Amino acid sequence: MKKIVMAVMLIASVVAIAGCVQTKPAPAPEPQPAPMSSMTPFDILQHKGTVLGQNNPPSWVIAALEGPKAVEKLPDYKDKYVVVVDVTGKDLEGTRLAAQRLNADTEIARFLSIRVKDAFAGAQVGDKDKIETYMERVVKSVSEARFSGFRLESDWWVQIRWYKPDGKKTFDRDEFRVMQLYTIEKDLLMEQLRKILDSEGKNEPKTPEKERAIQAVQNAFSEGF
Repeated sequence: MKKIVMAVMLIASVVAIAGCVQTKPAPAPEPQPAPMSSMTPFDILQHKGTVLGQNNPPSWVIAALEGPKAVEKLPDYKDKYVVVVDVTGKDLEGTRLAAQRLNADTEIARFLSIRVKDAFAGAQVGDKDKIETYMERVVKSVSEARFSGFRLESDWWVQIRWYKPDGKKTFDRDEFRVMQLYTIEKDLLMEQLRKILDSEGKNEPKTPEKERAIQAVQNAFSEGF
């Protein structure tokens, strides 16, 4: 009888252990490395903060090398549209001088006109031939406009060493970049752009097809901007 009890206890222990093994949670998956940037590799040789002992430039400077939309993804700029006036040269003083000579309003309008053109190109609105002249006039109007509400948030210079995209860090070139960061609240800029969109839309011939196409591109505009 004693042997039977011991056997039952042993079987119960095995079942309990097996149950623990079956209910043990699966190990967490290994963390995957973050995707590498598609940019050509580069090194920052020196920058505006180097003499002050600052190792790295501000995060917006590195993001700006990929374009203003990359800057807008940073937490500090999520509610703003960004224009980066970027001047490139072979020496620091010459590049600084060239940046000082630029007219900020003109550069902002020029960059916005490019962005507006890209927004129109990406809008899914069917037959764009019906509104080709409308889109061209909007882009032209934006390039000539003066936008209120932009402010210079920061400026920085960097000396960059670029490498060829061969994975071997083969030297390509050195250059200086002087960057000026202008920002504006999203609602404020979109309000000014909407006025241009509406104004140019009134100059189009009034046909039902054209009016529908204009309305469609206006609705899709802000999503692609």
